[in-house]
Amino acid sequence: MNFFKRAVLCCGRQKIRGVILLLLFTALATMALIALSVSHASAESSADMKKTIGASIRIALDESRENFGPGQQTEGGVAYQYNGDYITQEIIDAISKVEGVTGYSAETESGYWGAAVNFDYFPGAFQIDYSGGRGQPVPYTVTFNSQLSRKFLNGTYTLTAGRHIGPKDSFAALISKELADKNQLSVGDRITMYDLDTDSENTFEIVGIFSGTEGMSKNAMMADGIAANQGYIDGNSYQKMWKETTLELGSLDVYIDSAENADNLLSILQNLPELKGKTFTYSVNTENFDLISDPLSSLRAMGNTAVLAVTAAGAALITFLLILRTRGRKREAGILMALGRSKGNIVLQFLTETILTAVPAAWASWGFSALLSERIRDFLAGQSSIEASLLHTAVRPADLAAVYGFGALILVLAVLLASVTVLRLKPGRILSKME
Repeated sequence: MNFFKRAVLCCGRQKIRGVILLLLFTALATMALIALSVSHASAESSADMKKTIGASIRIALDESRENFGPGQQTEGGVAYQYNGDYITQEIIDAISKVEGVTGYSAETESGYWGAAVNFDYFPGAFQIDYSGGRGQPVPYTVTFNSQLSRKFLNGTYTLTAGRHIGPKDSFAALISKELADKNQLSVGDRITMYDLDTDSENTFEIVGIFSGTEGMSKNAMMADGIAANQGYIDGNSYQKMWKETTLELGSLDVYIDSAENADNLLSILQNLPELKGKTFTYSVNTENFDLISDPLSSLRAMGNTAVLAVTAAGAALITFLLILRTRGRKREAGILMALGRSKGNIVLQFLTETILTAVPAAWASWGFSALLSERIRDFLAGQSSIEASLLHTAVRPADLAAVYGFGALILVLAVLLASVTVLRLKPGRILSKME
């Protein structure tokens, strides 16, 4: 009988030991695959975010005194008219064509105040209605790209459903999960708000729902101080509400692909014909990328550490179990050697038995890691305040090759080490000890 048939028969006889090894191999391979996925996902996400927000250049209105006209007396006091330049769509279009510019965003906190028409806000301690019977208005941040808003970047808020507001959106809104739950709203539903400044009712489609407001400001004096009531709307709709024919922004954040190249890109932007000589101020910062990259770096280090720990512990445990298993088969090895089987033939049998257990374990670990990847991603995002969409924890073919290749090497070495403990003895001595 050749070594392969003996290996198959042995696996059939030692079912319990085989199942134990199968579960062990599956668990170790699954943990290694998940750890590698986390490490690679954090590295790739960091690189992707660096391309998107490696650094930013803020262009803002120069509000120096010389850019304002003489004071004019009004009912509320003295008012000064800004006579400088605004950031227009023409300027944005010119900036977006510059090589190295990856995106832009502009937002105004509390830029829009909306009173709820077909839904309800969380009430404050005092109810004040100055919207003609429509209730108290609540502030919304007007943005062109909510994904780049500070509270989403620093993890205060996390998108839980739908998508972010983008530059091309019109009459789109993000609301908190608490407000959505209170009014039984979901992505795709429409909410109507009244704006006192423009004396108009405006209907917005909910494109996304975010978490992070839980427990904040529930004891506020008024509804506008409760974070769960506040949300985001797009900049295009705000422009339409005011019936503006041209876009005029007070500031613009321009995102570039490299912090190292920030000074050079700043010089290029300042010398664009659309910007040169205009009354703007400029500043460079990498804070937004740091908000993302720091937790991603921590995740990568955690993944690398887990890979090393699983490898070391797995190698030690597998070797120990195989030594125990092989030592219990001294009599079998002695009989085979007495019948003329070579030591190499016996080692091949032991190795084949291990492989027959490892192959189904490899398939099982691949399936488990694929099934668990999304849950692991969501868990890590929750623990590290990183948006889940930034982590791509799918099992990669390269990870499979690395884990299974290195695992096969460990198994071969473990089988050889376990076999030495038995095969170094002579057949007669083995059989005499077993009598």
